[in-house]
Amino acid sequence: MNLIGAIALGIFLLTLVASIRGWIPQRVLPIQSALLAASALIALVGILSGAPLNWGDLISYTSIHPVTATIAGFVFAGALRAAGGFEAAASLVSRVMRLKYGSPFAVMLLVNLPTIFAMPCGRIWVAPLLPVTILLGEEIARKNKDRAVPAMLVFGLVINAAASCGPSLIGGIGALGEGMGRYPAGSFSNPQSIAIVIISALVMLFVKYFYREKAPLPVRVSADAENRPVPEHGFFSLIIFIIVLGATVAFEPPVPLQTILVGLTIVVMLVEGVSINDLVGGIMLHPLTAMLSGFIAAGVLGAFGGFTVLVGLLDFAASSTPLGYAGVAVLLAYLPIIFPMPCGRILAVSLIPAVLMFGERLAEATAVPSVQPALLIAFILCAAASCGPSPLGGIGSLGRGGLGSRISTTAFPRCWPY
Repeated sequence: MNLIGAIALGIFLLTLVASIRGWIPQRVLPIQSALLAASALIALVGILSGAPLNWGDLISYTSIHPVTATIAGFVFAGALRAAGGFEAAASLVSRVMRLKYGSPFAVMLLVNLPTIFAMPCGRIWVAPLLPVTILLGEEIARKNKDRAVPAMLVFGLVINAAASCGPSLIGGIGALGEGMGRYPAGSFSNPQSIAIVIISALVMLFVKYFYREKAPLPVRVSADAENRPVPEHGFFSLIIFIIVLGATVAFEPPVPLQTILVGLTIVVMLVEGVSINDLVGGIMLHPLTAMLSGFIAAGVLGAFGGFTVLVGLLDFAASSTPLGYAGVAVLLAYLPIIFPMPCGRILAVSLIPAVLMFGERLAEATAVPSVQPALLIAFILCAAASCGPSPLGGIGSLGRGGLGSRISTTAFPRCWPY
């Protein structure tokens, strides 16, 4: 076994465990900073041990190319956010709620809206939709005298939003996986979207029948959130987004997606009068820093043999333990749920190379080539959704804060359906 690779892998895993367990306080050293420090330590140990630093491998495993699509997606999402496109979508759902028989349709639309219009980060949807979700949950709870409804809807929305960056075509985790695995763009979107709809429904059932999570009586929404005004051109920006994204999926133009998103951003800024300051204010930096720290960790692990050691351990466990290849593949796919990060990009980009390598071994062992993309899709979906139950400030904390629930009662309902 490569000793330097084993040390590198050990430092990486120890950093993850220490952050989740609170041994490294997040207020002192956030997980992104901890990973950067771990990457620097791995590089220092490797260099001091005489291991050659192959810059070609470092750059190759870091996989810079998918970053451009992700950054373009976040820039466009920032423009759409500044223009009020998300408030416009929340307003449409509120209007559906007021229809005579609109509640059932509003529930399905509301919970699955993040996946229907998948953005590069699900947090983008939670802020405008959470007040509407609580209002709808309170209305149904009063009619049916069931205090579990608000929690059902909120956690259904949370897990749907958390996982929605998997199938996102504009820089989500699925796009990163497709790029790093050299699969055609959008090839993972449909299976992931279907799975997210099913998982969201399972989460809601688990909240109601197994965990019996009930919101306090009653959940209050501020008047500003309840009557949040939609900017003048908010609906226009939302319509532009829907049309352009639909046309991109339907016609697959030869123009790179990055170019389309940058052009669309400029159009929204000109029509909506969005300034550069508004645009910068609308961009969510947390997922981008998570992605960059993950890429750096992936580059260092790859350069010093960490992935080779990890795949060797997985291969040994598959061939020498009762788990077999199927059991080890399931364990690998669920790794992001076992180590839930505040943003799924951290583990996704850190470990996708290892998932691809083990997927290739799995395909050879089973003589079924399709198991490699199946394993990759499962890993990406778990990574995308892992920020829902993450105790390190994931999307679930937003839902918990909106409901006023205790932290210990809100993580498990979002984990077990996976």
